[in-house]
Amino acid sequence: MEQAAGKTRQERKADLRDLVYRILSDGLMIFLGLVMAPIVIIPLVVPTLSPPVVEFLNMADTTIIAIFVLEYVLKLALAEDPVSHFLDRWHLLDLVIITLPVLEVVPVAGSTLARSSPALRLLRVAAAGGRSVERRIEPATAVPGPAAPAFSTMRIRGRVGGSGYGEREFTPAEVKRYLDDPSVEAWFDLSGASRLDFPVLSEILDLPAVFFESRLMRPSHPGITFADTTRLIFVQEPERTLRVQNGVRIPVVTNIGLIIVNRGKTIVTVSKAEDRFFGPIRAGLDGSALAGVPLDTRVLYGSLDGINENYARILAELEAELMRLEGTPNNEMPKDFLDTVFLLKRVSSVLASSLFHQREVATIIARDLPSTKSRAGEKSIFDALANETDYLHESAGNIREGLLSLIDVHINTVSYDMNRAMRVIAVLSALVLIPTLIGQVLGTNILGTPFSLSIWQVTAWTIISMLVVGWVFYKLGWLR
Repeated sequence: MEQAAGKTRQERKADLRDLVYRILSDGLMIFLGLVMAPIVIIPLVVPTLSPPVVEFLNMADTTIIAIFVLEYVLKLALAEDPVSHFLDRWHLLDLVIITLPVLEVVPVAGSTLARSSPALRLLRVAAAGGRSVERRIEPATAVPGPAAPAFSTMRIRGRVGGSGYGEREFTPAEVKRYLDDPSVEAWFDLSGASRLDFPVLSEILDLPAVFFESRLMRPSHPGITFADTTRLIFVQEPERTLRVQNGVRIPVVTNIGLIIVNRGKTIVTVSKAEDRFFGPIRAGLDGSALAGVPLDTRVLYGSLDGINENYARILAELEAELMRLEGTPNNEMPKDFLDTVFLLKRVSSVLASSLFHQREVATIIARDLPSTKSRAGEKSIFDALANETDYLHESAGNIREGLLSLIDVHINTVSYDMNRAMRVIAVLSALVLIPTLIGQVLGTNILGTPFSLSIWQVTAWTIISMLVVGWVFYKLGWLR
């Protein structure tokens, strides 16, 4: 009660919206839209229907329209953005569906169209049918994000030299000049990159624009490639977000790509996210654990270590949710238990797949470092990073297996309870069958039978037979 009382107005509104979407679901509205078609068309095709049938069809039509009106009003009132909800093309069609019945009773030339206008009625059926088809094929909508910029929003910041005093904004020409000088130790972060910036990136880094398109704009796995003296690394940072489907918020994991171009003493990080990687990497550059390590190594380690921390945080949340579900008694499981576990399993599968490739990247980086005395410190931290990534991959797999086991236990428990109920029903049926058979044999009158029987004898033998059969079932374990 205290938790419910502490909810904000937006949270209460979201709870009501979820309840409305569950009760007035798309499945129900599709069914009502299909039912409306024969209700409207039959009186037009068969004008000789009796008045009671016409009255029943009109009542059913009115009821369906009332449900459509209720759905439209509630979903509009509880929408996160009522204006956008109202202006949506399919919600405008909903408005047409509930407005046409009003037009059917508007007075025209001293009379009313009432329910005698075939054109309006057929138009309403077509609108309801189109909306039903749309509800069936409409895909899930993601939580809206920022629109693609119409101009470049790329920001270039970095550090030249090992100290932090060189951090500032850079122009593309300056970055190009520093990258062409092999003696310069520098790090540049290019954030907020979009397709408009790909030609500039291609010119600065001497890489084809399609490389940035495939890594930043399309689904891709983490990986590492080499081109002459350049090391191209692509990694992904997970972000747990929500997707809206039928008014219900579903947890999903989206991956934010980061391209790392390491050439000699310089290193460049590129991402389409704005100000996501620069701050965390910069904060870890001057840590005591990386003292004396070259700048490019510190940036590379800080990038991968920050991503691992994010993976660890999301996995900890999933593990806590798994433990909560495991500790919930079967009789207290929520109705959406299987849906929740399935969605969590999908999230863990996505994380396990990404971590598998991320582990390969960390392993290759650690393996390629020479085992010389001067590079022993660098190799040790990347070996530890590879081991940590391997542990996270194992943890994601364990969480996924735990969720699968939880599904199996729940299904087996439900199956056991159903089997137990079916056994009790079978026992009751067998017990009821005994007096039924005796009654059929003797009939309602036992007078005139060739043997002497009385009512109390029949009753006694019936009860004894039922007790014997019940005892047999009990010994077989059907009543335990």
